[in-house]
Amino acid sequence: MRFRGIVTGVLLILAAGILFSGCVPPPSTGGYPVAPTFDYVVPTTSYLRDCPGYDCGIVTELYSGDRVVILDRNDFGWARVQLDRTGAIGWLPNNLLSHSPVPASFYVSLTTVYLRSCADYNCPAVELLHRGDRVDKLDQDGRGWWRMRAFRSGQVGWIPASALSIRPGPPYYYVNVNSLALRSGPGTGYKVLTTLGLNSQVEVLGSGSGGWLQVRDARTAIIGWVYGRYLESFPVTSPRSAPKHRTPAKKGGQQSKESPRPSPKVM
Repeated sequence: MRFRGIVTGVLLILAAGILFSGCVPPPSTGGYPVAPTFDYVVPTTSYLRDCPGYDCGIVTELYSGDRVVILDRNDFGWARVQLDRTGAIGWLPNNLLSHSPVPASFYVSLTTVYLRSCADYNCPAVELLHRGDRVDKLDQDGRGWWRMRAFRSGQVGWIPASALSIRPGPPYYYVNVNSLALRSGPGTGYKVLTTLGLNSQVEVLGSGSGGWLQVRDARTAIIGWVYGRYLESFPVTSPRSAPKHRTPAKKGGQQSKESPRPSPKVM
């Protein structure tokens, strides 16, 4: 009798242990990784900067449709992001981002541009496109060229992103420095036709080598050339810092004295 009671007690203890272990949740394995939430760059071309301001250095160019992950935001309308395409990290204005992917269709914004067989100006031309022609984006590289399909002909090739716009019609850009020289040709050795001020609106007509763009001043209708780095696809709230002019050295190691220029012309 006593032996039976002992056996019964042991069985009850074992049963209680089994029930208790069934109520304890299994140890955590860390859960499933959470997929990142992407935002999308809206302008055809813009810049990722190394700090939150237009005076900051350029980390890399951004193109319409680029995916970014938001890392931080400040109180002045800037977001710190990581570019999904290259992993580069930097800042850009919040209003250049969209929660939804941007349309894959774009329009030629220059007067004419060649659809090329590879992503370089020296590549053979596939087709000559004109302003307003619709093209559909297929791919992009890391140097500002997009692989596109011409809507009318179906031809596939490469076009620089700076030659495209999300809307049909002339592409307007805005000067991002206090003073920018509009020149008669694509280089600093050409004659200055006029000077453009901060947020002056220009229409892009064509592009040349070395980053120079042919533009028409919207206010005066004067046509000339400017360096593309000093244009933005949207009005800016503060000017970008102009490069400092170096004073040439005189013979004997002495530098010539020159009065400071409050607002030097860029390029």
